[in-house]
Amino acid sequence: MSALSPTLQAVRTAVEARLARALDAHRARCTGEAPAADELFDAAADLMSSGKRMRALLGAVGLALGEPGAAPEQRSRLMTGAASASLGSALELYQASALVHDDVIDASATRRGRPTAHRRWAAQHVSSGWRGDAAAYGEGAAILLGDLLLSLAGIEIGRAVRPLADGARAGAVRDAFDVMTAEVAVGQFLDVRGEMVLPPSPDDDPIASGRVMLTSALTVVRRKSARYSVMHPLVIGALLGGVTSADPLHKALEIFGEEIGIAFQLRDDVLGVYGDPDLTGKPAGDDLREGKRTALMAMAWQRADRPGRLLLSRVLTDRDASSELIAAAADLIRDCGALEAHEKTIAAHARAGVRALDDVPSGALDDAGRADLSSLARALTSRSS
Repeated sequence: MSALSPTLQAVRTAVEARLARALDAHRARCTGEAPAADELFDAAADLMSSGKRMRALLGAVGLALGEPGAAPEQRSRLMTGAASASLGSALELYQASALVHDDVIDASATRRGRPTAHRRWAAQHVSSGWRGDAAAYGEGAAILLGDLLLSLAGIEIGRAVRPLADGARAGAVRDAFDVMTAEVAVGQFLDVRGEMVLPPSPDDDPIASGRVMLTSALTVVRRKSARYSVMHPLVIGALLGGVTSADPLHKALEIFGEEIGIAFQLRDDVLGVYGDPDLTGKPAGDDLREGKRTALMAMAWQRADRPGRLLLSRVLTDRDASSELIAAAADLIRDCGALEAHEKTIAAHARAGVRALDDVPSGALDDAGRADLSSLARALTSRSS
């Protein structure tokens, strides 16, 4: 996401600064009588030190949509101001909390090229010679790190709406933020549950069983990641900027955000199988190793022959699958045509998202807003990390 406008680059800078101040303030409040708590804030600061700030950018663009026709200088001030920075901080802190919990659930070893929080705390337990189970300590500490980040996100969204004189507007922003966090919890549960259910038999009708798998995968995509990655940050920002749920722009942003969010997550599913570890920060084939029932896997199930489905079934049910087996499954997904079909699906969702903006009057969505939304749509759906 390097080809962004100077204003969007400035949004990143403003959010980085707000995140640092928020963490420092809460560290000072919590660690005076408990120096060991510094470890928790050190882990939070380390986690927040990297990332594309995509959700913060979407929030800032959404906020500026509340002032269509604003002069460039005014628009820049809106997008980089205190409200936007606090909103971006809240969204980034929430995402970080979800990632920490997700890593524990998936037993992931790395995040952004470094050991995950629970692995790092487990290693500290071992090197310190502490009593008890190192893995259990690492997981417990990481869960609490995620809880801390979630709590700080709530404080930051409260800070974003505090200056608003309109109580209904502030309430709409808070409600939308809470809906987002609740929906992700449901989506995460559906994802966890889906991985526990046995895959269909290779002897079942592959079209019908693959269709069931695909429907389930897309439900998880919408609730766990698509909406919270794109739609919710954009809509929450727009509500903060003064757009109401009755405005035609609000509905268009919901459609745009969901469709682009689906394309974004489907792209992530491709990277989970074929991504460059140096860019993604995760081992190649990690989604296969974790047995994820993605849309890409469902499309492969529908297209593979019986030996191919036997291979996919082995991968889906064996967390210790060999690198050779993972590579064979990746080759099968490509060779059976599933990857090509998946790419067409990504493109279709991206087009549907952009089309949702076509009928919004220019008085409600100006050229600058359209340009930023188009830029972010391209960046989100054609990324390599």
